[in-house]
Amino acid sequence: MYQQDTSLYMEASSAGSEQESGKTGYQLLLIAGLKKEIEMAHRLDPEQLAAEIRKIGFRCQHCGKCCRRAFGDNRVAVIPSEIERIREYTGLSRLEVAGPFVPEAPIQDKIPADDEEYPETSLRQPEEDEEQLSPDSLESFQECIDCEGRVHAFGWILRRKRNGDCIFLESDIHRCRVYPVRPMLCSTYPFYIEGLRLQTCECEGLGLQISAGDSLKLAEDLLFRYVSELEDTLVMYEKFVDFRRDEKGLELAKSRLEDRTYTCVVHDSMGSTEIID
Repeated sequence: MYQQDTSLYMEASSAGSEQESGKTGYQLLLIAGLKKEIEMAHRLDPEQLAAEIRKIGFRCQHCGKCCRRAFGDNRVAVIPSEIERIREYTGLSRLEVAGPFVPEAPIQDKIPADDEEYPETSLRQPEEDEEQLSPDSLESFQECIDCEGRVHAFGWILRRKRNGDCIFLESDIHRCRVYPVRPMLCSTYPFYIEGLRLQTCECEGLGLQISAGDSLKLAEDLLFRYVSELEDTLVMYEKFVDFRRDEKGLELAKSRLEDRTYTCVVHDSMGSTEIID
C-alpha cells in the first residue's frame, strides 16, 4: 500500500505552524504531492507496463510463501473498500478481517501445528492464537502514541496468526480462503508501482513466461491498485487531525498492554476509528 513516512510526517506536523485550513504546511505539501502523483498515474500506459511485465516474466507457483511470515514481510495493507468485500464474503466483522497497521511486532516462537490450524467451517479463531503487540514493541513507534496512551495507526492490515502467517491461509494446501475477494496487493503480487515505476518483490515465480493477455490484465490491475491506494491515502491525509503527545503516553500504553489491552486510533479515508483491542 502507498504510504508516506509516518514518523517524519508526525514530527513535522507537530512542529509546523497551523494554516488557515487547520493543516500544517508539511501536511499541505504531502497532499499536493499526492494530487500530482495521482494525475501522473492516470497517464501511465497499461500496454507499456504490460511489456515490462512480459520482459520480467512471472507465473504463480502456488507455494503460499508470500502469505507466510517465515519467508519475509507478509503484511497485507488493505483499504476500507477491500475490508468490506472480505467482510461480506466471509461474514466476519471488520475487526476480525483487519487490524491496525502498526510497525511489525516480533513474531513469537513456532507454535505447534495443531494451534495453527482452524476448522474450515469457520474463519474465526481464538484471540490467544492471534498476533499480539508487546509492551517492549511500543518503544519503536513512540511518536505514534498520544498523551492518553492511545496508539495511532495509519491504515489497516489483514489479521495474522501468532506465528505471523495470514489468517486466511490454509497452511496444509497453501490455499487462500478468500481468493475471489483477495486484496489488490495479493492479486498483483509480486509486482507493485512506486514513484510511477514498476517494482518487484522476491518471488519464485519471477522470470517465468507470461502471456500477452495475462500481462495486460496484470498491468491494468496494477494501475487500478496504484491509483486506488494513492486516492485513499490522499483522503486520509485530508481528514487527518494531529494529536497531542507527552512523556506519559508511552508509559500509559505499556501499562495497558501489560493488562492485555490497549487503545488504538486508526486513521483511514473514512476518518478515525478508536479500537479497544
